[in-house]
Amino acid sequence: MPDNSFNSSIGGVGGTDLLSLAERRMKWLQNRESVLAGNVANANTPGYVSKDISPFQGVVEGQSDPGLAKTSPMHMSDDGGSTRSQHIPGSSSLDGNHVVLEDELGKIADTNDQQRFATTVYGRYMSMYSTALGSSSQ
Repeated sequence: MPDNSFNSSIGGVGGTDLLSLAERRMKWLQNRESVLAGNVANANTPGYVSKDISPFQGVVEGQSDPGLAKTSPMHMSDDGGSTRSQHIPGSSSLDGNHVVLEDELGKIADTNDQQRFATTVYGRYMSMYSTALGSSSQ
């Protein structure tokens, strides 16, 4: 009987599905970047409240899709994710806008760093996997 311990750590057959986890993390980061870009785009929209998606931990603990969800019945369709509004008391402008550009740009920079880290780890893992299989395509 063949030993599937290495295969299970990659493909999820009784082990950790590392590649799937990396894919979900990248999708989560992409969705977060999209939401944060929307916050920046609406920085001058009266009454706009900045949004963010649920932490990635929720995706790991059982959500199958880190997508967006509606925050109001009048907003986008429900697709199973979770976007939340973030209102910080005293942080709104005179027109009721709750976007603080410095905070949003900081979150975008952090998301960019996380994307770079995730792709680096994924690339090195795939390189290690190729080496283990004897592939010399480097």
